[in-house]
Amino acid sequence: MSHRSTAQAPWPLQRRHWPLLDEAASGTPVRCRALLLTGRVDITRLVEAVHQVVDHHPVLRARLSDDDGTLRLRTSGEPVPVSVWEADRADCARTLREVAAVRDPRHDPLVTFDVVRIAPDRLVLAMTAHFLAADLGSLYSALGAVMRAYFGRHRPDDLPQPPPLGPVPPAREAWWTRRLARWQQEGTLAAALGALAPDRRVTATRVQQVPGAAWHRLTERAAATGCGADLAVVALLASWRAMVAPDSDTAVFAAWTDLRHTHGGEGLIGPLSDQIAFGVDLEGHSGMTFTDLLRRTQAGLLDTMVRHVPYDDLRRLHRAGHPGTRPVWDTRVHFCRVPPRSSLTRDEASLAELGLSVELFDESELLAVAPPSDSAAWDGVNADLYLTEHGVDDVALTLHYNATALDEHAVCLMLRSISDMIIKVNEAPEQPLPDLWRSLGVPNHSGPDLRRGSGTPVPRRPAKGLI
Repeated sequence: MSHRSTAQAPWPLQRRHWPLLDEAASGTPVRCRALLLTGRVDITRLVEAVHQVVDHHPVLRARLSDDDGTLRLRTSGEPVPVSVWEADRADCARTLREVAAVRDPRHDPLVTFDVVRIAPDRLVLAMTAHFLAADLGSLYSALGAVMRAYFGRHRPDDLPQPPPLGPVPPAREAWWTRRLARWQQEGTLAAALGALAPDRRVTATRVQQVPGAAWHRLTERAAATGCGADLAVVALLASWRAMVAPDSDTAVFAAWTDLRHTHGGEGLIGPLSDQIAFGVDLEGHSGMTFTDLLRRTQAGLLDTMVRHVPYDDLRRLHRAGHPGTRPVWDTRVHFCRVPPRSSLTRDEASLAELGLSVELFDESELLAVAPPSDSAAWDGVNADLYLTEHGVDDVALTLHYNATALDEHAVCLMLRSISDMIIKVNEAPEQPLPDLWRSLGVPNHSGPDLRRGSGTPVPRRPAKGLI
């Protein structure tokens, strides 16, 4: 595909204009990811490599425009902004995160790059993008393409065609209408924690560190079931919900998912992700093993992925069937991707021979926190769960949660319990999950007992690992 054919970017989501902007005010639609380059780097050549990649992916120059009276995404003739500056490591990560948090898609460029020198032999190559122009997978793909261009390996002539995303069939809308009616009877994370239904969101953050060795074992165990460790964390979160709110038949989640896995277009850079909602069937949880629930979680995810409807259509169907109520999926998980593995050479011996190492840069430190959302812009999600690399070997479970609804004490206990369960299920994957939870001090009781000052805390351990 010639890069000139994408002038009317970005193809699959072109029809979804204003609802996406409505999302922009309530979620975390601007993401930043970066590479750490250690060794000798020619900055001028690196900036040229950025422009070379953007030249072949005009979607990265997309800007919002309402020149014809309709809000659209159009490819700008202006070059993508590339800033070159210096900072220490901590200031670099903080500045990139703060800039992403205040980016306004209606006025600012949707994609920018930064080249930051943090030490004489260390550079950070960062890309910040609004999901209207580039989803999370695109950030990693674009950064990789820049490095290939830097070494003269970029091959833009083999770009794949974008997949067709046609209208939603009436039968699929009818299926979703029935599914939403069934889900409407289920509880939310806020309800499991005994919280009242809030009318706005003010985001706070808690981070739980997971030891790298435990995470790698979880990855291997999940892979044996045909899924990733990220989905295993969702299974544990659903299991925790079954323990603290035993009357729940289904735990319902929202998730960002890459449509390339179901609609094609592997390797494309652009907005090919969307939010979905899916349920984890908790019937029979008392006798389930971790493997059982992991399979149940994967089945719930696939059940709705193959019946994908755009997220704004999903919300429209919910509003039509349940006017005046928030969707039951108040927990959003950011896991539907194949994460790049950070290593000194990223498995390319030639990089080592050239005297350059490439790693992910402080992935867990770059998560931008959304600004406060009022009831008009907020989509009802009370918690966003991210799984990212943390430090050299570990992983971080980062929760951006609604401080007006969820108690900090309860959130800390929940994250710590899930982190401890990652170790437990590695040790005893075929033991019933309730037994494992109880061994951690998590009894089968209702959500309000988890709140500060309302009963026995779970688990009864110091807050080790919370940062």
